[in-house]
Amino acid sequence: MVKVWPVALVAATLVLGAANSAQAVVVFCPGTGTATDREFALDTAVAATCLTSGIGNINGNGDAINALGYTTLDKSDDNTSGVLDGALSITGGGGLSGTFTISAAAAGFGPLVIAFKSGEGQLDPDWAAFLLPTGVLSGSWFISGAQTLSHANLYGSGDGEVPPPPTQTPEPMSAVLLGSGVLVTRLLKRA
Repeated sequence: MVKVWPVALVAATLVLGAANSAQAVVVFCPGTGTATDREFALDTAVAATCLTSGIGNINGNGDAINALGYTTLDKSDDNTSGVLDGALSITGGGGLSGTFTISAAAAGFGPLVIAFKSGEGQLDPDWAAFLLPTGVLSGSWFISGAQTLSHANLYGSGDGEVPPPPTQTPEPMSAVLLGSGVLVTRLLKRA
């Protein structure tokens, strides 16, 4: 069955997508396509992955995402509960669509997961979590249905240390080939 999206959500998707053409990959979660389910959507420059979704609450304190091995970094409705408070900024709280921005300081905690929580009890699921590709720190979010965003959580799995960029060292065979080329060039010049 094809998912029927409310006209306002489709319009918001098109407007926000047109306003930021760099963000062009929409992923739905749970992605079931059933008309009675609530769908969460994330629009990012590189496709995110629907990690999981569920019923009930995600509060960042021993919830379903923490059980997958992720640490709560920040919550949009509580700046004292994560290990990186202030890392997540959202617009559209209390609405059906908006944007999110994650501070660069969170990059060392990657891979990152962003989860959105809507109302409980009337539509399924109540929340959805997206695994973000490396380097994706912003995008747009959408919720189908009448229940609006309660809060968003940011999770990470690293230790906060950003690894240094790899240094380029020549491979031993590259040095042999380079030396052979120099030797052949000199021999040809003598001939």
